[in-house]
Amino acid sequence: MSVDVDIADGRTTITVTGDQDAAVVVRSRSGERVYLPPEEATTPDEDSPYRPAGSGDSPYEGIPDDSPYSSAREVQAPVGLTATANGFRIVHPEPVTDFRILR
Repeated sequence: MSVDVDIADGRTTITVTGDQDAAVVVRSRSGERVYLPPEEATTPDEDSPYRPAGSGDSPYEGIPDDSPYSSAREVQAPVGLTATANGFRIVHPEPVTDFRILR
């Protein structure tokens, strides 16, 4: 497993390769958020529960529409967790001060 963290333009991108069976806990100015391991969709266009829903205010859900991060989400890459071919990518809407990988 390898992990790459990039903090730029007020956002944090965490890329995990080599393993998809890991959760990531991040801490930033707004508090703690948990990104659970990606689930495989049963159909290619099925929504994943780990992508931002835009309607919840729980740290386990997406970014709410009335959040200051909702407008940034439309301009740049989607905020949240996205599965990749060999791992996953997390885009967190602000700089992370601490993160942990849980396997």
